[in-house]
Order: sequence, then structure tokens, then C-alpha cells
Amino acid sequence: MTPEIIDSLQKRFGSADFSRYQVVRGQKYDFCRLLAAGTNSVSFFSNPIGATDPGAGATLFKTLEQTNLVKNASFGQEYFALTQIRTYANFVCQARQGFTTGTNFTYRGYTALLNGAMEQLQTVLNTGVLEISFAQKLYYQIARPFVQCPPGFGIDVQSLASSRTGAASGVFPAPSVAFETQVPGTNWLVRPDNRATSVYNIDPIQIIEPEIQIQAAIKFPNGNTPNFTNTALDTANGGQTPAVELGLIFDGYVIRPSQ
Repeated sequence: MTPEIIDSLQKRFGSADFSRYQVVRGQKYDFCRLLAAGTNSVSFFSNPIGATDPGAGATLFKTLEQTNLVKNASFGQEYFALTQIRTYANFVCQARQGFTTGTNFTYRGYTALLNGAMEQLQTVLNTGVLEISFAQKLYYQIARPFVQCPPGFGIDVQSLASSRTGAASGVFPAPSVAFETQVPGTNWLVRPDNRATSVYNIDPIQIIEPEIQIQAAIKFPNGNTPNFTNTALDTANGGQTPAVELGLIFDGYVIRPSQ
């Protein structure tokens, strides 16, 4: 156990023999679907494994891939030393979008397609306020969390090609439609910072006690998040509504009795 963690525990709980505890690097995470029509708040750590995701309808149940929370609004019987806060926002992978895509499926950005999917995601990444409370007491209030608390991981994209060089026969909708006439370089990519050095560090560390009530939400007080309905385009099926996932990750150390 590091001296910093021992010092934090002793200040809070006295001079117990913390050498009998083991410290394991760990994460507490929760990923939630964003309502396609827009919302003014997304809550985290409120729906454990097996519960339905409110933003994805009644048929999608959370698995270990979405969260490792096993109890509503609590990390259970373990101490957790919080050292970093990370947020995540991106489209759900294409294979899990919930609709069958044809060729040339694109998340349009600043193109002639007004309010394209990538443009709407850019709006989400630059808005919001993250609020985190323990035992109903506000501890953290961070503006623009996707900018200040990036995930610090992800694929490093070196280049992005245009999906079209111009209108062509067989393109849906018909080539005469203005937004289908596209020139090179008009598609673009937005994402949170994937550099590990950009992660939001907690100093001093925050000890989260067992069974303490946790409330965490990203709120959008200036108005709802953008509408993602029919903002992605597919040449076979026309407009599609992409699924977007937001995530909150607590990085740190799990503190538990030695076996």
C-alpha cells in the first residue's frame, strides 16, 4: 500500500493496521446510451449489471461491457481510492447499431448535410457539466467534462478519407439532391483526447467508503443534447439514427482485506 493511500486512510479512520489490506489497481465504470431525441441529463452508476439502459429502451440490458457496478449507486463493501476521472463519448460500434447498414455508411460532419451525426457529436463533446456527489454531498463539479476529463485511450486515427468525390448514379438519394454532392476532405472526425497525459487527475486522492451512496451525472443546463435522429447516412437505406454512448470511468485503487 502506498504511503499516500495509508496517510489518507489514517487521517479518516485512525491508526488501524492497514498493512492487512491489499491495494489493487482498478476501475469503476459505467457506459450509458444517449437518448437520440436529446436529454438534459445522463446519470451514471445508477443501473447495475442486468438492469436496462434507460437510453436504449427496455430490451437492452447492461452487461460487464457497459458497467462493473453490481449494486445500485454503490461500490459495495470495498474501499476505492479515486485518482483519475475519465469521460467517454462516441458512436456505438457499427455492428451493434441496431440496424443493417449498406455500403458507404457515414457519420457526416460539416458537409452540405445539415446537422450531420459528427457535427452533433462535436456539440455534445463541448457542452455539459459533470457533477459527482458522495452521501448526497457535492464533491466535484466540472464544466465541459469531455474536454477536461478525456478518456486518455483510443485508436489514433492518422487520416480520414472522404466518403464521396461527387454525386454518382445509384447513390441514395438521387444524385440531384444537394447534400449527396460531396467533395474530398469534407468528412471529418471528432473524439475526446486519447492521450494518457490529458486525463483529469485527483490530487489529493479521494477515498470512497464502502456502501456510500454515489450520484454522478452529466447535465446540460443550457438545453437538451442534439437530436441524432436520421443524422447518419447509408447509401442502401437512407437516413439512420446512430446510437451514441457516454461513459464515466473512475480510475484508482481497490482497497480490500488481504486473503
